[in-house]
Order: sequence, then structure tokens, then C-alpha cells
Amino acid sequence: MAEQFYANRYASILYRYSQRFLTDLLRREKIPLESAQIPVLLRCAQHPGITQEEIASVTGLDKATVARTAATLESRGLMHRCSDPEDRRANRLTLTSQGEQLLPDVEAVVDRLHRAIYRGLSPQEQSEACRLLVQMCSNLRSAVEQGRTGRSCRAGNGPAQTTEDL
Repeated sequence: MAEQFYANRYASILYRYSQRFLTDLLRREKIPLESAQIPVLLRCAQHPGITQEEIASVTGLDKATVARTAATLESRGLMHRCSDPEDRRANRLTLTSQGEQLLPDVEAVVDRLHRAIYRGLSPQEQSEACRLLVQMCSNLRSAVEQGRTGRSCRAGNGPAQTTEDL
């Protein structure tokens, strides 16, 4: 029986190799972060005052993971967490000066990851790959938000698929 191509399998493999690549670079460059902390740190740098919930929504991480990551980054002196004055349940995140000083090194590591991923792809191919992945993420996010998990869904003109096919 021939193995079928499912993009999510390769997205998962890409993610795992990305994490290994980042972990290795972070160690070699002596950057005091774990690869899983990078998305939270970068979102805070790009959007000072962002809430933990907003980071979870944009990154696909669950709220508890973002909360634990933010607490760890805060304990390392890289981030401040403060309650939102309008909603005490929400925490707003900003980088400390130490976190900001670390940012160029983190961005350089992420840039090296991107160069490795896109090696051999034209700018048009890079753009198309990103566009397709964003569309697939959007499709799946919508399905999850609409509570359609576990039901049969038809994607394009292909055969009906269930979550068991994933």
C-alpha cells in the first residue's frame, strides 16, 4: 500500500526538526532560552503590552502553556507581567531591558532557522509555501473553533477525511 501525502505530517516533521535546530543553536550561542519560549518572547517584543490570551490566540499555544512560559521568562528577568487595569484576569506582558538585550541574538537564531528552511526555494516558492500553510492553519483553526473536530470533513475535491486520517 502506497503512503499517502498529508501536509500535516510534514508540517509536524518540519516543526520537530525546527525545534531541534533551534535547541542546538541556542545552546551553541549560549542564549538562555528554550526553543518553545521564543514565540512568547518575540510576540512581546513585537507587541509590548500584549496579553497572554492574545499570544495564545496568535501562536496556537494553549493559555496554560503561555502562562507557564511567561512565568518562567519573568523569573529569569526577561519579562514583566502585570494585571490589565481593565481586566484583572488578564496579564499584559512586556520585555525587561535584559529581554530586549537578548532580542538581537534570538532574532539572529530565528533568521538562521528560516534560511535553513527556505534553502533552495525561490522567493515565489517561499511565498506560496507560506500562503498555503497559513490557509491550512486557518482552515483547521476554524474547524476547531466551530467544534467540528471528529466529524468527517471534505477538503477541496479530495476524499472525505476524519481526524483518524491525521
